Amino acid sequence: MIRRQCPIRRASPRDGWHYWFGYYDKCPWSPDGSMLLAHRARFCDRFPEPDDIAEVGYIEAWDTDAPRFVRVADTRAWNWQQGAMLSWTTDHSGAPAIRFNDRQEGAPVARTMRLDGGVTDAPGFGQSRGRVPTPAAYSVHEATGRALTLSFARLSRLRPEYGYPGLIDPRAAEPSPADDGIYRIEGDGLRLIVSIEQLDCITADGADRAGGLLHQHVNHLMFNPSGTRFCFMHRFEREDGILHSRLFTSDIEGRDLRLLFEGMCSHYDWRDDTTILAWAGRRSLLGSVGTAGNPLEQVMTLARRGLKPVYYALGKPRILMNKIMKDSYLFISDVDLRAPGAPAPQTFAKGELTCDGHCTFNRGGAEPGRWVLTDGYPDLKSRQPLFLWDCRENKGYEIGRYPTPRMLDGPIRVDLHPRFHHDATLACIDSAMDGKRAMYVVDVRTLPDA
Repeated sequence: MIRRQCPIRRASPRDGWHYWFGYYDKCPWSPDGSMLLAHRARFCDRFPEPDDIAEVGYIEAWDTDAPRFVRVADTRAWNWQQGAMLSWTTDHSGAPAIRFNDRQEGAPVARTMRLDGGVTDAPGFGQSRGRVPTPAAYSVHEATGRALTLSFARLSRLRPEYGYPGLIDPRAAEPSPADDGIYRIEGDGLRLIVSIEQLDCITADGADRAGGLLHQHVNHLMFNPSGTRFCFMHRFEREDGILHSRLFTSDIEGRDLRLLFEGMCSHYDWRDDTTILAWAGRRSLLGSVGTAGNPLEQVMTLARRGLKPVYYALGKPRILMNKIMKDSYLFISDVDLRAPGAPAPQTFAKGELTCDGHCTFNRGGAEPGRWVLTDGYPDLKSRQPLFLWDCRENKGYEIGRYPTPRMLDGPIRVDLHPRFHHDATLACIDSAMDGKRAMYVVDVRTLPDA
């Protein structure tokens, strides 16, 4: 790994507010690159409560010493990891507009607004009929207008970092409900296309159920580049406290479900329509999902329960996950692992990118797909690394390492969540390197051939 510090500048105002964009799977830049989407809030050290508001808007003059935030609206459906799923779209005239999630009468809804704060509809997804609100979206494929969502209430209960406050899960007593899962948004309504019970019944080891009585959820829905398929995770916490992840893909009707990987899977991106890059590992050392009743297995369960606090106390050392647990970046083909002759995952950047991060390919620029931008969690000195991998030359760069407050390295944290500019010459990150949540832009044009 070549260490090459790239120029970085703060892109959000220094006005006492906390700024952030959200997840790594969306681009904060407007189509012309002149504006950056942003959330802002008055606090940063706790989970939002039902009445807490985050402002959504955009930053003008982000590349100057006097950036300005322009508020467009407020939202009560947000979290620190993904914000309110804020994204750019256009109205029917083709003018820039923003889309984000909100809460209305206790339910999550999607809103599309002009930059002057006026309510509008977007072509495809977001067209509401009459006064009926459009359901909140998780993933939208802009080119096709297709949109997917899930139960944010269930997510709030089982993974509060990614849910919205103030929602009640109507199926809280059901471990794998048949009437909840992944929905396709059609007009103002929802159509269930993949149920959690359906996923629970898909197993690779011959068991009747994958999670059984363990409470399960879906998360991290992501379309492939053409919008013909999407990937997602089916997850549940094992009896020993370890989060079990199963990577699936499906067509947009939910008819062609494929189980691609099982064990540990955290973050991923589509390289193309048939291959996913993911940080993953089978973690055979941790044993199977089930818990046997023999004394040895009970001792192992207690030992596994103690792994996570030790891992955090040691500063999330790379050697534990990469060398001992065998986690790594893998290229995973969109082929069901149960299919005869299914290809084995292939290691990516072996021995170089050795820590979990939020990976994303460049979709634009001179060579789409050449670069992978990713990050890592804070080390023992509370520094977060930022990496850029050159797929053509098969070499990587550590382009930054930024301090973060220890109080923001836990359930309440500030991940870098790097995102490419449209032309892949810049990267936008969230960081608390100056003590407050803020947005920064890293210039990668100083790298050779970048």
